Amino acid sequence: MRKSTVRVAAAVFALGLFAAACGSDSDSSVTEDTVATEDTTVVTEDTAAPAVDEVAAAKEAAAQAVTIPENIALTVAASATPPTGKKVAWISCELPSCPEVGEDWPVIAKLLGWELKVINVKSFEPAPGIQQALDWGANYIAISGSPIALYQAQFDAGIAKGVKFTSGYTTDKPQTVDGGIEGLLTTVGDASYVEMAMKAFAPWVIADSNAEAKVVMVNIRDFPVLVAAEEAFKAALAAGCAKCTFDVIPVTIEDLGGGKVPQAVASYLQENPETNYVHFAFGGLPTGVSAALKTAGITDVKLVGGDFSAPNLQEVVDGTHSAWTSNPKAEASWVMAHAMVLDSLGDTYTEERTGAALQTFIVDTPEAAKAILDGGGLQNWKGPKTQADQFKALWNIK
Repeated sequence: MRKSTVRVAAAVFALGLFAAACGSDSDSSVTEDTVATEDTTVVTEDTAAPAVDEVAAAKEAAAQAVTIPENIALTVAASATPPTGKKVAWISCELPSCPEVGEDWPVIAKLLGWELKVINVKSFEPAPGIQQALDWGANYIAISGSPIALYQAQFDAGIAKGVKFTSGYTTDKPQTVDGGIEGLLTTVGDASYVEMAMKAFAPWVIADSNAEAKVVMVNIRDFPVLVAAEEAFKAALAAGCAKCTFDVIPVTIEDLGGGKVPQAVASYLQENPETNYVHFAFGGLPTGVSAALKTAGITDVKLVGGDFSAPNLQEVVDGTHSAWTSNPKAEASWVMAHAMVLDSLGDTYTEERTGAALQTFIVDTPEAAKAILDGGGLQNWKGPKTQADQFKALWNIK
C-alpha cells in the first residue's frame, strides 16, 4: 500500500519549497498577471511556458509524506497531578463535527476525576448554553466553532467569576498570543491551523491535475475559520499554478440541514462543465453529492476536501471521492483539557501554539482510507492511537 500522509511539520516545510519554486524570479523574462472577480481567481501567463515546472514543484511539495503521527506534539508535562473535583462543561453544537470534537470528553473527565456536563446548543446561538454552564458552576468551559462575540455577555460574566474558557475552530486569539483574550486559555484548530492544512493540500491538487485544476470550493462562510481556510487554499493554488482557477459555492447551515448542497453542486457543475475538482470545506458538506452527480450524469470531476469524517473515507474506499485531509477533532479536546490542567495547577502553557496546530495528513488511496476506517471512532482518526496514555503521562496520572 502506498503511504499518502502529510504531517503538518512536513507540510509546512513542503509549502516553503513549493512557494520558493513557484514564486517569481527577478532574472526570469516570464511575468504573471492575476485576473480576479468576486469569487473567482484566474492566473494567466504572458508567455507560453512557466518559469518553473509547476507539476514537478507541486509533486516535490506533496511528496513530503510520513506515516500517521504516533506521538502527540506536546512534550512539557504538568508540574504535578491536577486537582480532582473540577467541573467542566462541553458546549456541543448541532453540526456532525461537534460530537466528533467532544467524543472523548467523558474519558478525559473520568481520567481527571472531574465532573462533566454536556450542553447542546446551536452554533450561532450558544449564549443560553454558556449561561447554563455558568449556572451549574463550571470551572472550565470548552466550546467549538462559535466565536466569543456570540456569547460575549456570558463570557465576561464567567471571567469575572474566575471561569476559564477554551475554544476550537474559531479565529479568537487566546491569552497566550499578543493581543489575545484574557481567560481564553487556548484556541485549538484556529485560523493558523486551517491555513497550514489548506496550503499543504494545494500542491496535491496541482500535481494531480497536471497544473490544470479548475476548482470550486463548497463553503459555509458564516464561520470565520472556514473563510480563513478558503482564502489560504485560493492563495496557495494561485501561487503555484498559472492556469488553475478557483471559485466558491457559498452555502449555509440551513442549506446543509435541508439537504440542498447536492443540488447546488450539481447545478454549478452543469453551468461550469470545465470544473474538474470540487473541494469541500469540511466532511459534513458532501453528504449526498456523489449520488446527485451520478443521477445528473456528471462523472468527470473529482471530489476532495478538508477535515474528513468516516463517510468521506468510505467514499474514498468506494472510489467516489479522491482525497481528504485529516483533522483530529477528538485530539482537539485533549489539547483543550491540557490547557485546563495546566491552569488548574498555575502552570504556564508554553506550548499553546504547538498544541493549537493539530496534526494533519492527506488520504488519497482506498487502502489508506480503509486502514483508518478499521481503526474505529466517530471520526476514524482521532489523533495518535496512544494519545490518552500520552496525555495521562503529561498529567502525572498513574
